[in-house]
Amino acid sequence: MNELEDILGIKFPSNCEVSSVTNTSKKVKKDSLFFGLQGINEHGSNYALEALNLGASLVVHNDKNLKISNKKVFYVKDLENILVRFLNSFYKININDNNFFTFTGTNGKTSSAFLCHQLLTNMEYESIYIGTIGVQHNNEQLQTSYSSNTTPDIFELFEIVHSCNWSMNSLNICIEISSHALDQKRLEGIHDFYSASILNIEDDHLDYHNNIASYIDAKFKIFKINSTARLIQENLLKFKNQFKFLEDPNKKLTSISSTNRFADIFFKIKNISLKKSEFYIQINNPPQNQEHEKGKKYHFKCNLFPEFNISNLIYSICSIGFDKFSEDIVNDLSFLKLPTGRSELIKNISANVIVDYAHNENAIKFFLNSIEKYFDNLIAVFGCGGDRDRKKRSKMLRSAIENSSKVIFTSDNLRNETFEQIFNDAKEGNKLETVIAIENRKEAILQGSKMIGKKDCLVILGKGHEQFQEKEGSYIKYNDFEVIDEIYS
Repeated sequence: MNELEDILGIKFPSNCEVSSVTNTSKKVKKDSLFFGLQGINEHGSNYALEALNLGASLVVHNDKNLKISNKKVFYVKDLENILVRFLNSFYKININDNNFFTFTGTNGKTSSAFLCHQLLTNMEYESIYIGTIGVQHNNEQLQTSYSSNTTPDIFELFEIVHSCNWSMNSLNICIEISSHALDQKRLEGIHDFYSASILNIEDDHLDYHNNIASYIDAKFKIFKINSTARLIQENLLKFKNQFKFLEDPNKKLTSISSTNRFADIFFKIKNISLKKSEFYIQINNPPQNQEHEKGKKYHFKCNLFPEFNISNLIYSICSIGFDKFSEDIVNDLSFLKLPTGRSELIKNISANVIVDYAHNENAIKFFLNSIEKYFDNLIAVFGCGGDRDRKKRSKMLRSAIENSSKVIFTSDNLRNETFEQIFNDAKEGNKLETVIAIENRKEAILQGSKMIGKKDCLVILGKGHEQFQEKEGSYIKYNDFEVIDEIYS
């Protein structure tokens, strides 16, 4: 216990035990050490007494205004600066010894991180995926108690890494980093990334960021962390001059493009279908750790579609590097699978049904455009989330109307709004001749299934892998795949 006391600069009460550490009162149990830190809306020190009542053995905080006289409550001025050192000591882990492959973007970060994880696992490296669809250690899904955020905070990250019981060489951690996480500095204390990627930036989460400029600023913060490779979609280079820290020659950005042959990394899809695809990557100016790859060209085949998933895969491959691939053959990546509910064409049923997580204007447009050539007609089922950016609802419906034959507007996590309120927002400025509104999502999908022929496709958007519908503070069990299975079984 002396080392922990030395790091914090305090003396623990006699007979004090610390069985766990947390920064949320919801996770406090007997003999927990509770850290009261500044949150988004309030300071965690407000929960100091609650934590003690729940069984915490100690409360450590950095709130100079807190007035509590209790021998188990300690003020530590520079707490945030020593937090990672404390967690390293408590868990007996050096978190910065691990290789972080990080991905941000309005769309595609789940797929890119998950594909990166599969590539590393297939190469027999020890790997963890962390993101929207949970946590996976190699091929095993982990049951964790961390929050539902896309990106965990530093406490949750330690919890996840510790749960892997890996004590040999460094782990490879493939992780999605949301704009919220970058803005809130959730991973403060991680000094280095092996790679950092910005896949794309479209209008989204403006209810949080207020404007697109703040959203872009949050995304580019991923490049502030030391990274061996900094990968970026070429058309985002136009924002580079807005960030003075990128003037540092050690923060070189590597552009990726499928249209500009002179980009740092150029890729071309040679052929693509619902079942197989082939593409190549031409390396013109590689990232800083891959100089030996300059001028090389690699061919690949895989089972992914549509085109944007090949783009997601490109970032995964370039993040890892090309040492395990050959220039002399077509490298076979047929073992790769997309995350559940991402561009997922349902197999072994009598109709064409695709489930995808697209849940913003551009994602809907991009996805429907990407698959329309494979089918005669698209019937799109989707909704807009309650208590989220109201301004994007009409844009989402417009994208669906303009890029499908029929639209069935339905519910998607109403939260504390009514379906009527959400649909009224979505209708604004749109022509509704091809739109049907059905609140019950199961009934909406059933109706959609009755509207497609053999050469058409029912496209169910917005929820993907999710297992619940959120309504009025309750989580109601629901899954799109179970509905499809019930209809076509």
